[in-house]
Amino acid sequence: MRILLLAVLLFVTIHFIRLDLVEGTIPLASFDQEQQEKQQQCEEVQMKTIPVTTVDGDTIETLFALYPDPESGFIDRLSSFYALNPHLQNQKIIGGENIVLPLSEMQTEKCIESE
Repeated sequence: MRILLLAVLLFVTIHFIRLDLVEGTIPLASFDQEQQEKQQQCEEVQMKTIPVTTVDGDTIETLFALYPDPESGFIDRLSSFYALNPHLQNQKIIGGENIVLPLSEMQTEKCIESE
């Protein structure tokens, strides 16, 4: 009986220590400095855009046809278009309005590890 009780006590103790290490309840101050030193420096690379003045009767499809981008698909380009022109989500394109058309993929990040 003592062996069984000792085994259960040992199992519970090891289980709690493992959970503390995995969940991070034990302070990790010494590891925090190493992570801060190896932080990555990221720069956002802006996408290429074209400012366009619309005329009456323009649609998103006609603007994409006039200014094609073979590198990106229609859905990707449409999401980029609405990210650049959020006011056009709930209204039609009006003639004489200045809008921005995306030419390539959405913003990417160029990261450099510093030690």
